[in-house]
Amino acid sequence: MAEEITQQNTECCTGGHSEHLCYLISQGFHLSDEQEFIILIEDAEYRCDHCGRHAKSDANLCVPMRL
Repeated sequence: MAEEITQQNTECCTGGHSEHLCYLISQGFHLSDEQEFIILIEDAEYRCDHCGRHAKSDANLCVPMRL
């Protein structure tokens, strides 16, 4: 199994980086609030071109690309 990326994108310069999946996962959000995390990724419409994570909203990714 591939190792999951848990570090946040330190090069992201958007004002909302604290809402991005890379930051949230680095803080353990996916473990501490699993139901809210599932809401963010369920029925994903975007993929981060930086880390490859998928999210429902482009606001939760550093470099969103529509799927």
